[in-house]
Amino acid sequence: MPDTQNSFAHWQQLAQDKPEQMAAQFIENCESLPPETRRALIAATPDQDSLTQNIKAACAQEDAPLRGVPYLLQDLFDVEELPTRCGAPFQDPFEAPLEDGSLLHHKLKSLGASLLGKTVPSEFGVDPRGRNLSFGDCPHADGLRYICGGGAGACAHAVSAGWAPIAFGLDSAAGIRIPAAFHGLFGFRMANNDYAREGVFPIIPSLESVGWMTAQLEDLQTSIEALFPSLTASTTEAPHGYLLNDPSIPLDADLKANMMELTRHLDVDDNPEPNRALCRSFKESGEAFATIESRELYAIHQYWIEEYRTRYPEHLLRRIEAGQICTAEKAEQATAIQQKIRETMSDFFNRYDYLILPISPQPTPDRANWSGQISNELNRLNAPASLTFLPALILPFPCDEGRHSALQLLLNPRKLHLCAKILQQVRGFYG
Repeated sequence: MPDTQNSFAHWQQLAQDKPEQMAAQFIENCESLPPETRRALIAATPDQDSLTQNIKAACAQEDAPLRGVPYLLQDLFDVEELPTRCGAPFQDPFEAPLEDGSLLHHKLKSLGASLLGKTVPSEFGVDPRGRNLSFGDCPHADGLRYICGGGAGACAHAVSAGWAPIAFGLDSAAGIRIPAAFHGLFGFRMANNDYAREGVFPIIPSLESVGWMTAQLEDLQTSIEALFPSLTASTTEAPHGYLLNDPSIPLDADLKANMMELTRHLDVDDNPEPNRALCRSFKESGEAFATIESRELYAIHQYWIEEYRTRYPEHLLRRIEAGQICTAEKAEQATAIQQKIRETMSDFFNRYDYLILPISPQPTPDRANWSGQISNELNRLNAPASLTFLPALILPFPCDEGRHSALQLLLNPRKLHLCAKILQQVRGFYG
């Protein structure tokens, strides 16, 4: 798990007492990286004087819930006076600094948080491995041996490495969930469209979702309460959940053992009947998600691929072109599968407050062992939340040999006030 020093309280104290040092420390961290690593991780950052002034302005908001907390933002979100380059393989359309920032950036500023910089996404935030042939593959914080993962892998690297206690990005295609699991970070995926429209470059417009990751459990709860203040009301209701066991997706034995250790801290039902219904409903979720993703990628990129075709990475071009040749019948089938899954989850939430799924079938994978099968299984495990627009908690757990993984708790959107109770239940697992 990440170092306990990388907490909101630690950073808030530093921001209040030594804002110049905080700004200088971040700039020094960036400049000390090898050039190829910095290019793969850091998209843009204000100059040191601007950083210092931003930190001081944030600390001046005495009643703000995130006062003085520094954060990082995936470079798919607009920030005034900085460009939004999207990790794109061509830069001509993306070089100009912008006059206004995204809704999320303005919201975080109003909560007292201070932006340190923007992180490089995988190209247009799409790849589950975290590849970017243009800027360089995002390295895992624990070394080049491991897969970093996800569209927002650089966010996970930065939080895990202690550059900031929290980072935000898009989770439409599990871009937050996957790297959080591979780095052992806590996180939250918002419901569909929350802060995901204004000033955000789209990945999958109909399924867009914002998420974030933190190094500490307490900071996850603080950030949830800051962004959703209506959830802070106390309740005596006890959250009741269910753990999905899909036999068609074999889980690594070590991962499964540690996952079960974490779920013992939760009130989880063992009735086998819901499992059969959920597995039937989710069986084609990965294919349906891939169809919807490819069609919407083509709708976004159809004009650019004519001019920049040779500069798109092959794996991304294949996804886009799959959307171009997708038949109306296949699109209708994907929509029907999505609707079936949404109906299944609606019925499920009549009995339960959350559904537990692993995010990955194995702990942090080695680069050498990555395969199409892992990618497909990641897609199947993470597609249900994306297709149903559901919010989700990300709860990490350690595995052998210093690897990590995490659970995703798909939340009843009418029961988000139970998040605090769920986090209280698992607190003992994290010591």
